[in-house]
Order: sequence, then C-alpha cells, then structure tokens
Amino acid sequence: MPFMGIEHWTIAICDDDEIFLSRLEKQIRAELQQLNVVGEIVSYTDSEKLLETKLHQTEIFFLDIDMPEVNGFEAASYLKKWNRECCIVFVSNKDDLVFQSLVYHPFFFIRKAHLDEELEPQMLELQKKAGKKVPQIELQTGRQSVKLALRDIWFVESEKNYLLFYREKDTRDEAIRVRMKMSEAEKKLEAHKFVRTHKGYLVNMNYVYRLREKELLLLNGKSIPVSRNYLNQVRMKIMGVVME
Repeated sequence: MPFMGIEHWTIAICDDDEIFLSRLEKQIRAELQQLNVVGEIVSYTDSEKLLETKLHQTEIFFLDIDMPEVNGFEAASYLKKWNRECCIVFVSNKDDLVFQSLVYHPFFFIRKAHLDEELEPQMLELQKKAGKKVPQIELQTGRQSVKLALRDIWFVESEKNYLLFYREKDTRDEAIRVRMKMSEAEKKLEAHKFVRTHKGYLVNMNYVYRLREKELLLLNGKSIPVSRNYLNQVRMKIMGVVME
C-alpha cells in the first residue's frame, strides 16, 4: 500500500552480494534509529524470492541492479505495477546506469562506493516524503465522524441509501457504512484515482490488478463488476494511470 507516515516504515532490500546486503541493512537500521522511525526490514539475496512475496504493503525498496535471473530494473517495473506509490531506491556499483534507471522513476540512485555519504541524506528525504499530508475523507457513521485515508479505501459499494467503504481486508460487515449517495462519493474521490465501474461501485485504481471483460480484479483477489455503460471510462482511467 502507499506510504503510511513517519511512525513506521516497511522496507525490503534485495542484493545478491550477501556481505554488502548485511552492511546496507545495518546502516539503514542505524539511520532509522537516528530519525526516530520504526522500521520493518526484510532482506533478500534472490530477486525472484522478493517478487514471490506479498509486496503491495511494502513502502520502500532498496534494489541492486546487477542481479541474476531478475535484475533490479525488471524488479522495479514489476513492483510499480503492484504498488504505484512505493519508493524505489537503486543501490548499485554500475554508476553508468544512473540515467537508464530514470525510466523506472526511482526515488534515488545510491552508488555503492559512496554509500556512507549518500544514504543519510536520502533517508532524510524519505522522511520528508513520508511526512507529507495524506489525503483523507471524513465520513459520518451514525453519531460518529471517522477520518479515513484515501489510500486505505480499496472500493466503495452502494447498499440502498448507504455506501460501504471497504479497506483491504474488510468483509461486508467490517466495511464502514455511511449514509451517502454514490454521486457524492464519486465527486469527492474522482480526483484521487477512483473510477466508477458500475452504478453501485467506485474503485481505487491504485489497487487494480487486471481488467477482464465484465469485471476488475483487485490486488487482494476481490472482483468488482464493470457495466457496459462504464467500460470505456474504466479503460481510459487505466490508460491514464499506466501513462503517469
């Protein structure tokens, strides 16, 4: 999922050089301690194993480029498809690849030979990025008002005079139930990569895995119906997200 703020970061590191991998993890942990940030770090020596893991909740990836089987560029391309909001940091001794890496929109390119001087300022920049205000929506549930980060909403479903706001793992009973019209929710959310797929559904495009003939498949395995009236709109929205 997208950035979760400055309190807790989820980080994955991948490098087939075990000695450097250990050094990088140690230095990242030291920097996190200096920033007063709790970090959940998982390290990999095999990029294929990294990609086999459920990764859409990981926020930051430190990737070597020159790796066997799946190189860092290929891994970055795959990771961005699963989580467009994640931060990619390339860490490589191939300094000449810095311009080629820009195609994958990395947060930064750290040279292995200059790790000691380049890691610290980039960790500070990551903290600034994480600390940016997260867009929210305020929902009135009965007598209570609930603020929900837009990145936490996977889709919205209508139920008579109510809307159900679903987070990643919500069942129907766990979704946030609000008395609101779908048109009102669409107006509030359409500028934040949400698209109407059906008269009864509004979907966060950040979590779309695939468009099938009559449905959208989400990263958590749930499928959302797509009606004929909204199919072209959904296709255009997907193209817009891909081209960003």
